[in-house]
Amino acid sequence: MIYNDRLDGGVKLSEVFKLPKNSVIFAIPRGGVPVGYAIAKTQKIPMDIIVVRKLPIPFNPEAGFGAITVDGKVIINPQFNYLLNEIPVEEIAKEVLKEVKRRDKIYRNNAPYKDLTGKTAVVVDDGFASGFSAIAAYEMLKNLNPEKIIAIAPVCPKDTKEKLLNFFDEVYCLIEPEQKPFAVASFYKDFHDLSDDEVIELIDDLKQNNLWWVDYENK
Repeated sequence: MIYNDRLDGGVKLSEVFKLPKNSVIFAIPRGGVPVGYAIAKTQKIPMDIIVVRKLPIPFNPEAGFGAITVDGKVIINPQFNYLLNEIPVEEIAKEVLKEVKRRDKIYRNNAPYKDLTGKTAVVVDDGFASGFSAIAAYEMLKNLNPEKIIAIAPVCPKDTKEKLLNFFDEVYCLIEPEQKPFAVASFYKDFHDLSDDEVIELIDDLKQNNLWWVDYENK
C-alpha cells in the first residue's frame, strides 16, 4: 500500500481503527499533524499537538539518536550509546530544543497541556521509524494521568512496533514492513516537508469545528 499523502494515510487509518470515544489525539509535528487531523475530522475526536523532535546524528541528519520533549527531557536510543562520546549531545539537544519551543509557541501559544484523567491519549505520526519521537511523546503524556496511551501511524516496522509496545498500551500501524532499510517517505507519493503555514491552517480548521483540544468545549 502506498498513500497519496499524509491526509490519505490518516483517512485510511481512520477507516480501520475506531478510537475510543474518550480519546484525545496528540499529533507529532509536523508530519503527524495531517494524519491526526484526518482522524480527528472523520471520528470527531479532539486533537492537540505534542511538541517533540528527534535528535539528529550530525553525519546522518535523517537518522536520530533519540528525541527531546518541549520541557527539555532527552530520550536516548540505546542503540546509539556508542556514539555519545563522539557527538556533542548537549549542544545538539540545546539547538533542537530551540526549534521545539518555537513550534510550541506558534502552534499552541505555549498553552499548558491539559489533564487527561479519564481520557485515552493517542499519539499519531506519519510513520514510526525508530519510534523514539513517539516514546518522547509518551514520556510527556504519562504525566497527565490518562487512562490509556495508544500509538497509531499509517506505517511502522514490525520491530519498532514491538519496541513501542514496551511503553504504550496499544500500538496500531496499517503497514508493518520487515525489510531494511526502512524509510517512512517510501510509503507516500507526496511526502513534502510541511510548512508552519500548512500546520496552522489545519489547526485553524480544528478550532472552527471545536476539535482543538487546547480550547475544546465538551458540548
